[in-house]
Amino acid sequence: MDPAQLHQFLAQNNFPEFRYRQIVKNYYSGRYSDYSDMTDLSKDLRQILTDEIPLYSVKLSSLQTNQSTQKALLSLKDSLQIETVLMDYDDWLTACISIQVGCSLGCRFCATGQMGFKRDLSVEEIIDQILFWNSRLFPKYIGRVVFMGMGEPFLNWDNLISALKIINSKESLNIGQRKISISTAGIPQKIMEFADLNTEINLAISLHSLDQKTRESLMPIAKQYPLSELLKACQYYTSHTRRQLFFEYALIKNQNDSLRHLQLLIDLLKSNNLFFLNLIPLNPTSVDLSPSDPIIQKHFETELQKNHLNFSVRRSFGQDISAACGQLAVIG
Repeated sequence: MDPAQLHQFLAQNNFPEFRYRQIVKNYYSGRYSDYSDMTDLSKDLRQILTDEIPLYSVKLSSLQTNQSTQKALLSLKDSLQIETVLMDYDDWLTACISIQVGCSLGCRFCATGQMGFKRDLSVEEIIDQILFWNSRLFPKYIGRVVFMGMGEPFLNWDNLISALKIINSKESLNIGQRKISISTAGIPQKIMEFADLNTEINLAISLHSLDQKTRESLMPIAKQYPLSELLKACQYYTSHTRRQLFFEYALIKNQNDSLRHLQLLIDLLKSNNLFFLNLIPLNPTSVDLSPSDPIIQKHFETELQKNHLNFSVRRSFGQDISAACGQLAVIG
């Protein structure tokens, strides 16, 4: 629902102001699947709203689940579709949110990049992914949000910033800034702009190689934004925010898992104590790329530990239902 559209409609039809506040509160509560459940409104008003202003901009097309993960295929008003994921960490529930229909960056290891770009998502479509999960979970609710679904967040900048304000607002979704994370493929100017916002929202850089030619092969965006520019922006981020900056590194067989690649990683992490590495076993999305051998992954872990560097190995959720990192895509 677009609150501005709702406010205008109610004012034009002479409804009292408190009705707007009441409906918006109901909307953000996640308790209601449609207006008919809002029994604090009259039946006539519920019907008018149903006819004039759809409560949600997304509609469930299909749902896949396993023990810890749910992946929803959602249809939008123009019949395009996106995927969003719910991850159950036992102590909290995390929603992995999409910000574009597809992606223009074409990263070789990412299924979303392989499907191409359709359009940006609106603020309403971004927020409604969280509310979709909340309406299914009630009385539980989403406690953390990660912008690691379909699309590049910094290429939908204005809608991202507006959505973040709503997610964090006490009058809306009331999710703390430190419980929100954004992953970017690395757009230097936007990284610096984000640093200047002085938020406590977590930022992760999809890195995957510290060798320029290798990174260009895996991530075409590296041709436009070389590593030298990206790393300058990363240093700017930590110096201005004094917050940890996360680097995502998927280990890919015979691509970025050599001893030289490992040493480049070690050198980067040693250069700044606010750099933190998320080591990711590759989730298969392409016939020409495969995960590094377990013995190589273990060697990376051992060497990082020996050097007392900040890192973790990311736990994979939903690989069996193509819901893991890099696997979201809509075919057709």
